[in-house]
Amino acid sequence: MSNSEATAGAHPAKEERRRLPRAKGPYLLVVLHVAVDVQRLVELGKKYPWPRPKRCLACSSWRVWGHGYVLRYFEGFLLPLWIKRLRCPDCGVVYTLRPDLFYWRFRYSVRTILSSLTTKITDGFWLPSLPRQNQQYWYRGLRLQSLRTRNIVFPDMTALKEIISSGLVPVSHSFNCAMLRL
Repeated sequence: MSNSEATAGAHPAKEERRRLPRAKGPYLLVVLHVAVDVQRLVELGKKYPWPRPKRCLACSSWRVWGHGYVLRYFEGFLLPLWIKRLRCPDCGVVYTLRPDLFYWRFRYSVRTILSSLTTKITDGFWLPSLPRQNQQYWYRGLRLQSLRTRNIVFPDMTALKEIISSGLVPVSHSFNCAMLRL
């Protein structure tokens, strides 16, 4: 008798383990931008009353449960902020609720980023109060989105306004960069 035959029935619990369902929807992680009082969020931390979607955006299930909190750093705050996560148990999609004052994957506020881009476009220089490298990264993202949407290499204020009004993140280097709002 081989070793595998001898141990085949020794661990019935291993054979009967439930496998976690894979996400059936098109998303595994969805970032939802919500209106948040950031100062109140700093004060309350995990006790902040986050809004919730009424249904799952991927499978339309009513069951969207709390999935804990994650720490995220934002410019202007010394300590990271507790950001709420939700999960749909039916399709496995995880939602991260993010303050709408900040673009996804950016630490600086939308206002700061747009101020930097406006200064670069209108005056031709970077803001001295911010790191030049960050501002160059944002401007390269704007150039990419401008090329993608309007076929313009050097964007002007009209291009910036059109990109923003279309719902895209103007400084993103991604082609899938629309902000989902709750």
